[in-house]
Amino acid sequence: MKTIKTIPVYNLKSQKLTSIYVADLKAIKEETIDTNFFDVQDEFIIIKNKFFKSEHLVRYKKCYIQMQELSFERDPNVNYKKVLFILESPHRHEYNYDKGFQTKMPLSGSLNTFRTSFNQLMTEITEEDSAYEVTLYNPVPYQTSLHYLFRKSVQERTRFNFWLHGWWNMKYHRDFDQYLERNAFDYYINASTRAYKSIISFKLSTLIATEYQVYHPGSGFWNRKEVNFGIKKIIHLDDSHCMFNLPEKEEALW
Repeated sequence: MKTIKTIPVYNLKSQKLTSIYVADLKAIKEETIDTNFFDVQDEFIIIKNKFFKSEHLVRYKKCYIQMQELSFERDPNVNYKKVLFILESPHRHEYNYDKGFQTKMPLSGSLNTFRTSFNQLMTEITEEDSAYEVTLYNPVPYQTSLHYLFRKSVQERTRFNFWLHGWWNMKYHRDFDQYLERNAFDYYINASTRAYKSIISFKLSTLIATEYQVYHPGSGFWNRKEVNFGIKKIIHLDDSHCMFNLPEKEEALW
């Protein structure tokens, strides 16, 4: 039997946000710890409120795609189809660590792949050629991978538990509700990674009729010679497509 030791990660209200492996704690380099945001002790870590300030939140960004041309300026002479492209939370490429943890935009690390492949994705979904106004949206808009602290990848369950804290305890699921209620789209594409896909899909099932699920653009599936988007069309007549039905508040799964 393998024994794995973990330590808790708290916020300043003493809420446990997640837990990390002791081996990950040992990997943290003292010179890279930003004490504005983290208090690292031998038996616990505290994430300070400044970590969640608005300057560190990567919320959503609109872009305009026609064929393989991507722009951030709307052409008034073009009739765009509106697409909500849902991720789950910002990845490490969406921050500039060398400039005080500055935010970039969603999909910063995969934007070129996204630009060159998005039109093909929509052709497979719609069987027609069009121009698209695409909103890249992170339901939990802060860095749940904690890459800024560890400067390396950590266990998926560490990130997932931290993500759940934002989704439920910080009530970003309600922000997502309100955003969907205020904004209508022609297509809703759930491109979150596997651990988060069913939770986001369950939320979508309460508000929209049709959802498309695809692989995350950062995955190798988008970079193959013959791209594999993994498209699934979900008709939300009920919630039977979900792996599990989440109550109004769900604790971490581990």
